[in-house]
This record gives sequence, structure tokens and C-alpha cells, in this order.
Amino acid sequence: MEVFLVPVGPDRHALYCEHAEPEPATTVRDAPRSIRRRLADIFHRALTEGEAERERSASAHPPPQRGRLRPWIAKRLAEAVAEQRLLWHLRRKSSAVLVHPDDLSESHARDLARGALEADLDKHRRWCAIDAAVALACAPLTVIPGPNLPAYYFVFRAVGHWLSMRGAQHGLSGVDWSYRPSAPLTALRIVDALDAEARSTRVGEVGAALGLERLARLVDGASAREV
Repeated sequence: MEVFLVPVGPDRHALYCEHAEPEPATTVRDAPRSIRRRLADIFHRALTEGEAERERSASAHPPPQRGRLRPWIAKRLAEAVAEQRLLWHLRRKSSAVLVHPDDLSESHARDLARGALEADLDKHRRWCAIDAAVALACAPLTVIPGPNLPAYYFVFRAVGHWLSMRGAQHGLSGVDWSYRPSAPLTALRIVDALDAEARSTRVGEVGAALGLERLARLVDGASAREV
């Protein structure tokens, strides 16, 4: 598995893995089997919807007419899938390669990656507890006819954060990391100083060199967040 340490500014970085497919079948092992299966079913349905929304957005197809709440939930599911799929996949890996800008030493790249994983662990632990509580609060709505969209959404979020928490923890203590410097990644450092056309061209060139088709979406979305 290759994980990219992508510059999203002169001194900011984001961990990224584009082609990893999440393996979300595992849920809470200590729960009764029926509860575990229900959580897994809800998570898989929401995951499928989130993936479909990501593909629809990438192709610029108009959204289906489904009222106001459903499109909002679909968009949030897509965002969660894009953000967390790396950690979902990482939790099952015994080894991984960190591809980092070649102007960073191996030790510096390792420290940046560990810092990102530690921040992810804290964030997903906190949000797992919050979303699980909200999902439980939404449970009484199941007596109302029709889909329980709030519970559906927050169950997905809670399970997704739990899987991400496990992925971050495993990345810190259970993965054997190797390191590979990359000159194309270093070229991304200056994109914030470029105009829109030059920025798009530079990111496209780097994405093509690294085989990362959606790199532009990551850089645009993460440029305001510091790792």
C-alpha cells in the first residue's frame, strides 16, 4: 500500500491514498451478532450511497430529485468516504510505503505522518463517541413510517469514525513503514503562489506522474487545513 504525504502549502501536508478500497465489514466485535449485522448493513448501504455520490459529483451529473434532506446526507456521506477511506484500508495492512516530497528527510517525513495519524486518532475517537450518542438519540424515530435518515446518517458516521480510529491506531503501532522520496510531490509546494490556470496545470502534471487521478480535489479541499 502506498500512502502519499502531499504538500498542500509551503509547510502543510495531508496523508492521501487514492486507489485503496475500504474493507468495512468489521464492526463492534463485542456486540450481539444481530446488532453487529444491522450496523454493518447500515454502514454498507451508506457507503454505497456515498461512493455513488462521489462518482456522480466527479462526472458532473445532476443530482436526482430526492427532496432536500437526502441530497444533503448523500453529499456528507461522499465527503466522509473521501476523507476516511485511507484509514479504513490502513487498519488491515502490515506494511506500507510513505511516498514523501524529496526535500524532506526520511525522519522528518515519518514525524509528519505520525503527527497526522495521532491527530486522526484523537479526532475520530472523539467523533465516534459523539455520533454514537446522536445515533442512539435518533433511534426512537424508527417508529415513524419511512426511512430514518438521521439514524442512518449518524450510524454511518459512528461506525466510520470507529474504523478510522482503528486505522490510525494500527498505522501508529502495527504497520511496518518504508519510505520513498518523490520529486513530483515536492513540486506541489509552490501551487498556492500560482494563478488558477497554472495551479491546475501543475497539479494535473503531478497527478499524472504519480497516477493519482483525483489529486486536484485533495489539494483544493485540503489547502486550508494544516497537518
